[in-house]
Amino acid sequence: MDIKAGVIEIFEEVLDTDEIRENQDLDLFENELLDSLAIIEVLLAIEDKFDLSLQPTDLERDDMSSVNKLTDFLERKL
Repeated sequence: MDIKAGVIEIFEEVLDTDEIRENQDLDLFENELLDSLAIIEVLLAIEDKFDLSLQPTDLERDDMSSVNKLTDFLERKL
């Protein structure tokens, strides 16, 4: 599975929406799709799916604001 497909899958599961598949630059914070609890759920799912250990402090808010930004972050980490 490529990174972007994995990120889309994680966001769709955690956020229970398919909006992100249509617009991968959609700002998840501005559109009130991502909150503090969802951030933790996304981090845990990333760790599980990509076998990567992350702390909430490893990412800036902007790194998780869209599918494309989180994909870019993970490509740098992996």
